[in-house]
Amino acid sequence: MADNDPTQLPKGVPEDAVDALYGLPLDEFTPRRDELAKELRSGGQREQAAWVKGLRKPSAAAWLVNQLSRTQKKEARRVLDSGDALRAAQDQALAGKGGRDELGSAAAEHGDAMRTLLAKAPGLLDSKGGSPSQAALERAAETLRAVALDEQARAGFASGRLTREHQAAGLGFMAPGDGEPAAPPARRKGATRGKERRAAEPPPDKAAKAAAEERERARAAISEAKSLHLARKQKVAELERELGRAEREAQSAQRRVDKTAAALERAREKEADSQTRLEEAEAAAKRS
Repeated sequence: MADNDPTQLPKGVPEDAVDALYGLPLDEFTPRRDELAKELRSGGQREQAAWVKGLRKPSAAAWLVNQLSRTQKKEARRVLDSGDALRAAQDQALAGKGGRDELGSAAAEHGDAMRTLLAKAPGLLDSKGGSPSQAALERAAETLRAVALDEQARAGFASGRLTREHQAAGLGFMAPGDGEPAAPPARRKGATRGKERRAAEPPPDKAAKAAAEERERARAAISEAKSLHLARKQKVAELERELGRAEREAQSAQRRVDKTAAALERAREKEADSQTRLEEAEAAAKRS
């Protein structure tokens, strides 16, 4: 059965009940989901019951991020707002309307917001009193980085209904330090001597320096454009897969409709035949 998106509920599915599912301890998710599906089926809502049954149990990292979203409202709101600001700054930079300073400032704010929220994570215990593993914390951090450019990640985080972790495609140049610049490369042997020689050389003229800076900005813009394109390409592929699943389900439903309609027509023909026989029998009885 295909997984369903808990942020996009079909008509008739109780949102409060689905929302409550993703606030439960992880080991209680599946029993309660199946119980909810059974309740809907008993009430005659078979399609809604099947949809609920297709809800995916969150991964450990997704569960952790969900609980951060639900229990740390102020910090979670800051992550969402700073992620929106970072996306806007990146779009402006790619359009040539914003500078690297604005982009760096937005990335630094988003990184600080994520670190502040993640600092609360070790206090979120599972049903057995255990703290999150280091692996879960790392995947949770990666998912929070994805919130800025991945609409599905953002929707899942905002609602506290993530089912899986996400990767921060499109933020590659910011990811290593959550908005902080990467560490400079280690100095090679002889670097000091080379530096002294360069210091003795005359500085490049302003035109050459400006050209070098422009090339650097162009390279950065290309890198960011490639990352953004990759993120959006992945989103298109994901939606194409979802469309394919929906089309297959629609075709299956149409086949059931056609089959049921044919069976109904046959049943009506048989009913009409039996009605004719009944009338003939009654007429014969009157004549005798």
